[in-house]
Amino acid sequence: MTPKAKRDSVKESYNLIAAQYGKDFGTFIEDIDVYETFEKELPKGATILDLGAGTGRTYAYFNKKGYEYIGLDFSPKMKDEAFKIHGEFPYILEDMVNVRNHFKDNSVDAVFAVYSLFHLPKDDLRKVLSDVYDILKEKGIILMSYQLGDGEEFTDEPYLGESGKKKLYISYQAKDEMDSILKSLGFVDIYKKEKVETVDGAIKNNATTVFRLMRKI
Repeated sequence: MTPKAKRDSVKESYNLIAAQYGKDFGTFIEDIDVYETFEKELPKGATILDLGAGTGRTYAYFNKKGYEYIGLDFSPKMKDEAFKIHGEFPYILEDMVNVRNHFKDNSVDAVFAVYSLFHLPKDDLRKVLSDVYDILKEKGIILMSYQLGDGEEFTDEPYLGESGKKKLYISYQAKDEMDSILKSLGFVDIYKKEKVETVDGAIKNNATTVFRLMRKI
């Protein structure tokens, strides 16, 4: 299966679950400590690009605080649900591998990419992170998350029940693998946290999610 086919399969899954996802997560914010750490590094009125905007929960959080929020997601159904919940807001319907088609170099203060990058095949992930580095302003920041592990798999999509068995593509990162990528691109760490996923509805229970906040140098 090609990298594009893997990404398209993720888009198909999120189109199918968009309505229920919006009900459960349209305004729900978890990991609030991570959000607050991200905010501490933001300039006043910062432009925030959310890669994997989904049904807009991060828009609801950041918009009311005066930031210039721009969402990006490739699922039209997720965008529709976001607008139903929050009203229309800046939202680009696009695969994140094409982010450079929409942003110039040194044009964004911050990128938020939480619970989205693990759906990218490894070569695509490196490309997206390189593109993020380019579009960030000098000393811009990225908050991202990924899941520890080896290789890739199609795991169960819990919202789809039996029809979701082995349907959702996820790529894992070994501990030193992401360090090598980020160092080669020129990012420096500000903050790092590991979390074991235990909540009902998690894509993969007991997986370890790593949150990293980094700065462009």
